Amino acid sequence: MSANLNANEYAQHKKQIQEDLDKRIAKYRARTGAQKMMLKEATLAGPKPLNLLAQGDSWFDYPLPPLSHSDIIAHLEAMPLSPSILNLAHHGEAAEEMLGVQKLRRLTEQLNAPHLNAPFDAILFSGGGNDLVGDQFRLWLNNAAEVSSDPAQGLRPARVDAIFGIVKAAYEDLISARNQAAQAQNRRIPIFTHSYDFAIPTGKGVCGAGPWLKPSLDDRGWDKETGKAIVHQLLAQFADLLTQLQNAHKDFFHIATQGALTSVSQWDNELHPTPKGFALVSAKFVAALRAEFPGRI
Repeated sequence: MSANLNANEYAQHKKQIQEDLDKRIAKYRARTGAQKMMLKEATLAGPKPLNLLAQGDSWFDYPLPPLSHSDIIAHLEAMPLSPSILNLAHHGEAAEEMLGVQKLRRLTEQLNAPHLNAPFDAILFSGGGNDLVGDQFRLWLNNAAEVSSDPAQGLRPARVDAIFGIVKAAYEDLISARNQAAQAQNRRIPIFTHSYDFAIPTGKGVCGAGPWLKPSLDDRGWDKETGKAIVHQLLAQFADLLTQLQNAHKDFFHIATQGALTSVSQWDNELHPTPKGFALVSAKFVAALRAEFPGRI
């Protein structure tokens, strides 16, 4: 009975997420439709704001009130020259990390519907962090008692290589979907993604979720400082992967956000910054977008 109830609750939860996203899409289309009418009726003074498609994790949709500017998208939307953003990220989809079938389908459906949406100038994507330092973080760790105290010995290379292979494949699928849309629409659609920042294993979770890092490190026998260095090493490897993808693919931009946060006080919990911390990360996005789209954000 309990299993059936849980299954029903899960189905209802997924239905609610889809309803939330349908409302976002309708609101976005109404807003951009009004903008199209204004452009037809008059020449607007000043530059045309960017039109962006966002997909990803809780760094784009953190479950706190929007007015707190509690994620990257909230900060971008609060700018004086704010972009129009169709945000398909949803914090409730923690079981569908990176680009599962449903997330990729949603993204491609919107990307390939310029007759319904205004053509997108770029894609913002936030993904990979939960795959690396989420609940499964323990799987990538050696037992401290079986290796030296050097943090370089903290990770299991074969397992880390395996998960990075999955992460890379997900990004390549995203790039492929973008390439098809860009070719069909005969236009550039750059992808902007980021490497998070060096999470700190404080043992603090949020809204009943987590913590994600400290329990795994404790279970494997790593002390706090060595554990922090292990997390740093894993996320630095993730940044290297994104740079490799940037070098291999046109119009794919890795926003190097690691190092933006310099104090534990800028972290709300193990995996998410405070609103002020998100402001620092968002500034990196703004700089990258301004470099490609001068005067439009």
